[in-house]
Amino acid sequence: MSLRLGLVALCLLSAAAPLVGQKKPAKPGQDPSGQDPAAEDPVLASDIQAFTSWLEDYKKGAFRLVKEGRTDEEAIARVDALMQKMAKWNTLTAARLLFVAASVEPMPPGAHTATEMLDFHRELQPWRVRELAAAQLRTMTGEGILPWLLGMLKAKGIRGKEGNEDQRNAAAALRVLGGHTSLEAHLALLEACQAMPSELRVKAVDAMAKTASLELVPTLLELLRDKEPNVRIAAASALGSALQPHVDETLGKEPTGEVLALRDQVFGKLEELLVRDKVWQVRNAASFALANCKCKAAIPVLIRGLDAELGRKKDPWAMDVRLHRLLEGLTGQVVVQGSIAPWKEFWAKEGPGFKVQPKLAAGEAPPEADKYEKFFKIDVESDRVLFVLDFSGSMAEPITLQARTTAAPAGQTTTKAALVVSELEKLIMSLPDGTLINLVVFSDEVRVWRQEGNRPALIKLDDATRDDLVANFLRNLRPSGATNLYGALDKALEFSGRGIHDKYYDIAFDTLYVISDGAPTAGEITDKDEIRRRVRETNRLRRIAINCITFGDKNDTDFLRPMAEENGGRHVHIE
Repeated sequence: MSLRLGLVALCLLSAAAPLVGQKKPAKPGQDPSGQDPAAEDPVLASDIQAFTSWLEDYKKGAFRLVKEGRTDEEAIARVDALMQKMAKWNTLTAARLLFVAASVEPMPPGAHTATEMLDFHRELQPWRVRELAAAQLRTMTGEGILPWLLGMLKAKGIRGKEGNEDQRNAAAALRVLGGHTSLEAHLALLEACQAMPSELRVKAVDAMAKTASLELVPTLLELLRDKEPNVRIAAASALGSALQPHVDETLGKEPTGEVLALRDQVFGKLEELLVRDKVWQVRNAASFALANCKCKAAIPVLIRGLDAELGRKKDPWAMDVRLHRLLEGLTGQVVVQGSIAPWKEFWAKEGPGFKVQPKLAAGEAPPEADKYEKFFKIDVESDRVLFVLDFSGSMAEPITLQARTTAAPAGQTTTKAALVVSELEKLIMSLPDGTLINLVVFSDEVRVWRQEGNRPALIKLDDATRDDLVANFLRNLRPSGATNLYGALDKALEFSGRGIHDKYYDIAFDTLYVISDGAPTAGEITDKDEIRRRVRETNRLRRIAINCITFGDKNDTDFLRPMAEENGGRHVHIE
């Protein structure tokens, strides 16, 4: 079936499909009929009792997924077994109970500080529980289950006050529908991408990307024009996922006809983002989408994107370095950074005859080494990024932006903390699945987003970890206290490994971003020159690229500029 006919078929099926969600859906966990199916089946009653008992314990913190500082695999297995039992009943009642777990937001009892909330979530791992429940819900095909899920996307409250129950339920329903095999779910996600409020549209695009196909490309291309940056980011990433299985030359793909034309159309639109989009995270998503397609046609597009990036005056997040690394990974070339000339010369000379090496079959011997021996051997998804975030009390101060160094327009007034969270949310959206990431947050004390025992974990980004990082961690941070910058840097370099390899991990972090607004005022060392000296000495073997982004009084933060330069990074001051 051609792409055009496929889209026509989808539209016809959409028109013919029965309307769902017209009735007001019952709340999650409620039985729609008022009857109690468990009353006639003691085994079902026992499974429901076990599940609801666990869920109540979990919501108040009496059941945790961390033991002695490490993830408790036995506890996770127990939770998964309880959920599998519920899913096997394949009834609407069982689905409603699982949905409560798929949208659970556990809260510690009584009053709690932001720090207590972060610790509580770290031990309960709600992101993991929600994903386990969503995975089981996707397997359930019983009567009324899918219409009930789709009905949540039609609830009136999704356009109401931010953070209401209808919006939370719709977000959870979108997570469940992502990867669902039914046509009805597929069509509902397509509609949600266009019709829902901005934040939910982002989640709809992400959900749709789980089963991204060529038939979705026209819709995704349209979403590249959306005014909301996060929608453009999600659409660019989804386009890469949709195209890759059909154009990946390392898999021996040689697109022709409509697929070839579609590839060129998509690459043209992604190039427009790379060259013209004002939001750097959108450009980042476009660059990864191109690189992950792993085909020769992406290379000249990335070269033109790098050329445009090198011409930008403000570059707080070193997008040119990211593009340079992607090109090195795709070509096997080692090129001095900072100039477009070597890449243009390379492609003018080698581009016409450049060949992509296919992946080796199991047991197949590699070819004899040649000058492109490393081609496609570097995983373009292996970014290893660690953030050190200042959330001392001064980050609550307002800032009026004077220049376009962020996604926010010049003249907008916000707080430093809100600006950092907003920028990081977009970055987290734009990084591809599989990126390794963690965060160290400091005020007068130092905290780590995720760790196992005494060492931080190397967290691979996916839908579940993005949700946890944004919703449970970043949005719960509250500025307070003094500035223990050295303690945070020491912690970061302690677990960044000795270069790329480390005795604890196969790989460790290679890029560090330090974001701060003031001079160090707390911790073991507050002398700026001594902090620079110790960081320089500690990083001599590790060779971590340290980038510094600063706010506020330059007299307080100017020492971070030479620290970045001494450690192979960039510095920018947000004004």
